[in-house]
Amino acid sequence: MVELRSVSFGYQSDRMVLDNLSLRLEEGRWYGLLGMNGSGKTTLLKLMAGKLFAQSGEIDADGRSVRKREVETLRNVFMLPADFTFPDMRLDQFLSVYTGFYPGFREDVWNDCLADFGLQRDIKNLNKLSLGEKHKIAFSIALSLGTKMILMDEATNGMDIPARKMFRKLLMKHVREDQIVVLSTHVVQDIENLLTDVIVLRKDAPVYAASLEEISNCYSFGIQSDEEGALYAEPCAEGYHVITPKREEIDTEVSLELLFNALMKKGGKI
Repeated sequence: MVELRSVSFGYQSDRMVLDNLSLRLEEGRWYGLLGMNGSGKTTLLKLMAGKLFAQSGEIDADGRSVRKREVETLRNVFMLPADFTFPDMRLDQFLSVYTGFYPGFREDVWNDCLADFGLQRDIKNLNKLSLGEKHKIAFSIALSLGTKMILMDEATNGMDIPARKMFRKLLMKHVREDQIVVLSTHVVQDIENLLTDVIVLRKDAPVYAASLEEISNCYSFGIQSDEEGALYAEPCAEGYHVITPKREEIDTEVSLELLFNALMKKGGKI
């Protein structure tokens, strides 16, 4: 479990990126982290990974303070940044150096990822790969390390449609029930069928955090000919995409894009 208690952070002392943020992330849950540019998504991931330190508040992972950067804590969290870079090294050299810190590394997962992505093992210079190929390699490493928490920031950058489909397949195949997955993206279609929970950050507004089950129990998502009874509505070819209070026992599929737009336009709440 990861717990954030009253966490505040700012790159400038007079302007907080995250202010008094409290969250609890549970094992076996998949969290979608959404927000506009500058809302603090990458900052939050870095704080949970121990790459940044909060000005106030505490972050604990399995009861250990992330701030202390203990070996046991760091070897159980991996953050895949959007700007992941490789040195001028062969793949086998990089893997040998990088995975040495992570005792949970699983070679069977690594081999499966390489095979499914169609990646070669004898890559001579990682830094000369295309953006999409780099992200396939980096994602494969992240999934293979066996850390209890996997944090990914725009992990599908540069990937084509087949690779994005394989990204989802490999996640579903290899993520364990005792792991926590946090996926930050601007392309919600890449992840919405994977998620159990959503976290939405908005500047100058409280964080919105809920499970998709909770959202589905409270709201219905659909199409209407008009805006009547809608908590939020957007025009579409058929009339309006709407969010309405749930009035029937029938569950509707949660539209993350519609939910996100509603939260952005209604001050962080529906």
